[in-house]
Amino acid sequence: MKDFMLCLINVVMLICGQLLFKFGVRDREISSLLDLIKLMFYPYMIIAVILYASAALLWVYILTKIPLSYAYPIQALAFPLVVIFSLVLFKEEIPIHRWIGVGAIVFGAFLASR
Repeated sequence: MKDFMLCLINVVMLICGQLLFKFGVRDREISSLLDLIKLMFYPYMIIAVILYASAALLWVYILTKIPLSYAYPIQALAFPLVVIFSLVLFKEEIPIHRWIGVGAIVFGAFLASR
């Protein structure tokens, strides 16, 4: 159970990082390398990078404890959860074929983690 919880914490960190990246780039125009560099100093972006780096370190730790074939399917849960948060937080339109794909990923992650 501890290993599964570590994987879920890692997934939450990745999701939060993605959401913060999106918040950081919302309503911003990037037309040059300088714009991109400046963007990396916005608070949302800094926190997102820290979360991603922390998630990478946690992932390495997780891989020392459990098989990749068990841990990686749990990581796949980040995709459907980001889709759901994109709908709720950013009011993105999610077409039916994407929802079908999300369902397939969730079902596949469930099967693979058994």
